[in-house]
Amino acid sequence: MTGYGRGSADAPEHNVRIEVEITSVNRKTLDAQVSCPREWNGLDQQCNAWLKGAFQRGRVNIQIKVESTEGAQTGLSWSAKKMDASLQQLESYAESRSLPFVVDSHLLLELAKTQKDDGGLPDWRELEPSIKTAFDQALVDIDAMRLNEGNALAQDLKERMQELDTIRQQIASNAENTVASYRDALMARLAQLKLELDINDERVLKEVAIFADRSDISEELTRLNSHFEQFKEFIDAKEATGRKMDFLCQEIHREFNTTGSKSSPIEITRSVIEGKNALERIREQVQNVE
Repeated sequence: MTGYGRGSADAPEHNVRIEVEITSVNRKTLDAQVSCPREWNGLDQQCNAWLKGAFQRGRVNIQIKVESTEGAQTGLSWSAKKMDASLQQLESYAESRSLPFVVDSHLLLELAKTQKDDGGLPDWRELEPSIKTAFDQALVDIDAMRLNEGNALAQDLKERMQELDTIRQQIASNAENTVASYRDALMARLAQLKLELDINDERVLKEVAIFADRSDISEELTRLNSHFEQFKEFIDAKEATGRKMDFLCQEIHREFNTTGSKSSPIEITRSVIEGKNALERIREQVQNVE
């Protein structure tokens, strides 16, 4: 499911603030991408461990930012020694190139910006409690968004499954008179050919019996009904059932295909086509379910 979550936490002992943003989009498998400061090697593996259990599939992007709270309180911060060393280097370079070198407020400001936060970041393990707090906040935030989408999706899937069940009932109703209609059509065809055969003739009965066996779709309709009931249980389940739903969609499609190939009435053929179209819309929605 798609979603967005954000969390933040301060680490006052290191004068930094941690911000975590988590976004997710639909995907059949789980693919997590972590973006964090390059100095924090190994944090991506820890994030994947924290993420485990919260997501079963989907593309998840995790962005971790860190900013100084000290700079926000006191303005620019720099090392006077480093400033002096940089000025001396610039002056030496200007003299070697016979260039005028004038120290003014603009130069000092630009140099101070380059010195800001030049002390490097602390090891992420020292900030792990704060990172975990921000991460958990982002998870709670994105879960709330995904829950709202999931409730709407569940209602939509229930309505679409009811539509499929109505189609199944129509097929069952049209299939009741299939054998009788075939028998009447067979007798009419024999009459056209001027073949005087009684309806109780052994050959006629055998042909009708073969047709009845070949066109019997009672098993397919029973399996369709079973698949529909199981699908509804998956919708209400608490655990992840997206892959199970995807598999059931394949089985339902298979039963519709078999039903269509075994049935000759045009009404059943139309219902099968309608059912497969409705099923395709369900399969698209199932890709959003974990």
